Amino acid sequence: MENRLLNAARSLFDGDTINGLAQREGLTSEQVNKGLDASLPALFLGLQQQPEGALQGILDKFKGMFTGTNEPGQDITVPIDRPDSGFGNETQGLIGQLFGGKLDLVLEKLSGFLGMNGGSVMNLLKAAVPSVISALTMNGVNWNASRISSDLNENKAGFLSALPAGLSLGLFGDGISRTEPIVDPVKDVLVEEPVVPVRERVEPVTPVRNINEPVVVEEERKRGGGLWWLLIPLLLLALWFLFGKNFRNDDKAATTDTTVVVNPVEPDTITTTVPARESIMVTLPDGSTLNAYKGGIEDQLVQFLTAGYSTMSDDDLKNRWFDFDNLNFETGTSTIVPESQDQVNNIAAILKAFPDTKIKIGGYTDKTGDEDLNKKLSNDRAVAVKNALDAKGVGAQVIETEGYGSEFAKYDASAPESDRILDRRVSVSVRK
Repeated sequence: MENRLLNAARSLFDGDTINGLAQREGLTSEQVNKGLDASLPALFLGLQQQPEGALQGILDKFKGMFTGTNEPGQDITVPIDRPDSGFGNETQGLIGQLFGGKLDLVLEKLSGFLGMNGGSVMNLLKAAVPSVISALTMNGVNWNASRISSDLNENKAGFLSALPAGLSLGLFGDGISRTEPIVDPVKDVLVEEPVVPVRERVEPVTPVRNINEPVVVEEERKRGGGLWWLLIPLLLLALWFLFGKNFRNDDKAATTDTTVVVNPVEPDTITTTVPARESIMVTLPDGSTLNAYKGGIEDQLVQFLTAGYSTMSDDDLKNRWFDFDNLNFETGTSTIVPESQDQVNNIAAILKAFPDTKIKIGGYTDKTGDEDLNKKLSNDRAVAVKNALDAKGVGAQVIETEGYGSEFAKYDASAPESDRILDRRVSVSVRK
């Protein structure tokens, strides 16, 4: 973390607090730390976008909840780990105010990035709020909205650069105002305020695995403000590439749903984004490589097959499933979208590299909608994946397909979309 406010907020989470949050949420300390690293800059950015009047109202609500004294030099107790107190309700209300109608999308993105459910993500955001307020008010000494607004604006660049790689800035409000581009070559592409696209020839960038994966543009840092204009055409292309398909209602991507099996009754509630993650090269036994996600289906499946599974019982194999993580279908159908062909090709390449391997493909839905329709659609999608693999010459290695509908769904139909999306999936299981 590169700025004073982030450091001040993060310093309030000592080892005991981290362990307490981890135990309460059923997470590891590493997951909690990763969650805080994502939550803190997101909350600061949300507050940075608030008008001064709204910001003062937020500060007034929280001022009375901090104990201790406001005298300079006196410590203040921040109720970070009090989920059962009234403070928890206020923090959740603030989070809803900061993210508005995009709260479910924020929770979904963070859930996918952090590998935890939406409830745990919300609780980490709630736990981070008091530390953010404490950092902004100088540990409860100064609650002046004008000063705090200025402080937020001055530290904005640090908040942006602290966002985890691949988490879209477009999630955090209707748009984060900024007067200069932010460059972080390790984390994300060059980001600048979107403008009307300019039709100019640009040099091609290195191909990536598909349109849902972020493009990393390796651009040498150069001195001199005038050189930024040379990057604008490439910048515009990258911005359209990253955000265009996920946030334009009239774009083709709005006709697709996520990897997992969806509820055909309510297609308008389906989120079409796939969390961005770290790309890696997965090496096959013949020395060839696959462009995949770290911890994705290709990575896990190759490690599993390489380690050998001959000693595993049939029951153990039946309980071991690998979820597709970049497989999309047209809404309410079993038609695989062209952008998902890369992952189909990767799985086909893996099966060719392990010719003795047999697999079963399963489809799953959440608990919303008609169960008969859900089971049919989940089965149709499992069959569609088999047919796609058959077209690549490895269909004989798919010995079975089955649609389970909502039989194995973990979340109720009334659960938030950020939870239910985890129940909608297509998976692979190795068989003997």
